[in-house]
Amino acid sequence: MKIRITLLVLCLALSALATEVSLEPLKDACVCDCAPGANNPIGPEYLGQGRYSNCYTRTFIQWDMNEIPDGATIDSAIFRIYVGQFYGSPSGEMAYYRVIEDWNENTITYLNMPDYTDTGAVFLSNWPGSGTWHTIDVTDSVVAWYDSTIDNYGLYCHSRNSTSTSDCMYASSRYPTHSLRPELVVNYSGGSEVQEETWGSIKEGFDE
Repeated sequence: MKIRITLLVLCLALSALATEVSLEPLKDACVCDCAPGANNPIGPEYLGQGRYSNCYTRTFIQWDMNEIPDGATIDSAIFRIYVGQFYGSPSGEMAYYRVIEDWNENTITYLNMPDYTDTGAVFLSNWPGSGTWHTIDVTDSVVAWYDSTIDNYGLYCHSRNSTSTSDCMYASSRYPTHSLRPELVVNYSGGSEVQEETWGSIKEGFDE
């Protein structure tokens, strides 16, 4: 009886341990209404979000949830992206929508960009500065993608209500400096991998 109680306590404690994983984008791309037929008009190493003069740059980005084990509980998910340059003055809001159609990072343009939804959108008025990391809490979207409540086609990063130039140029997943590329930092607890490893370690200990 004592052994069973000990095993139960160990399993419960270990399965509750938090794990952090940093996910690189599965794909990302930039489009612009002033170059409607162009794919990545500011170059494949960069992404854009905001208004520059009368033009609007937009970013699409997606991650693969398969690195998170089955049965896990998503505690938080933070999208981090490096701002190489901010142009103008903060104006309006940064908008993050869920994409609802598939897209190809090598062929996407303003003319063929996928549809998106306002449901679950995140709006931020605190524009970042040049040379900083911009962070967005996307926990609700990641939970929905992981649980397959909605299809995972990533995020559409746009802006709204900007009255003048207010534009971010980001490092993309193809930026030469790997440490400055975008990432999705997910904290989760539990999951089948933890449970399997835990039981294997416990069983091995009792077999000795």
